[in-house]
Amino acid sequence: MKKNYLVIAGIIFLMTALAGCGAAPTQEAPEEQAEETAALETEIAEESGTEAEQEVGMENPWREITEEEAEEAVPNLFKVPDEADVLAWTMLDDASEANGISDPMVDLQFSMDDMIFDARAQVTGDEYMDLSGLNYEWTAEDETTLAGWGEGHMSAKTYRSINDSGMIDLITWYDTEIGISYSLSVAAADLEGFDIQAVAEQMYDPSRQARVNDDEDAK
Repeated sequence: MKKNYLVIAGIIFLMTALAGCGAAPTQEAPEEQAEETAALETEIAEESGTEAEQEVGMENPWREITEEEAEEAVPNLFKVPDEADVLAWTMLDDASEANGISDPMVDLQFSMDDMIFDARAQVTGDEYMDLSGLNYEWTAEDETTLAGWGEGHMSAKTYRSINDSGMIDLITWYDTEIGISYSLSVAAADLEGFDIQAVAEQMYDPSRQARVNDDEDAK
């Protein structure tokens, strides 16, 4: 039950940070920020209702899974950063309604450095897809290369949105060899100086990196 509360709190905070669009937030005292966050969380909770109420009359397409199940569903899966606390592994068995791809989509929520992160992975074939589900006007966009991933040659795209509630950072990358899309996002009141690319690089696990011809080599 405690883990479920943490997940819901993370989702509420993510929704809160993305609720508006505008100028960068002004500097406030910690007490004022806490009061504002609490008020916004209450407002969103009242508008959204409880998780059970939202699911009345319809089945929740996301189901909780283990890390082992996630690894079986998506090859070349990311790992949990060493200093992070796992909140939940979940999976959308048929993601076709979300993005047109029927392969399962894996979602990992974890907390690190007092922030909630959301990471996703899915086999998308020949398409490089943004799995985050975030549709916002990005204040800044850039292209980079991830260390470790793709033997240090994997291209990635970074995005930042600044709005009335705070900031959100997003990074997406794509394994061209196997056709897997990834995304990692985080929201906070202030992300100045934060490097989401460094977190994505911490999630690389060489022991999980399959290759297209692995099965052929094993024969």
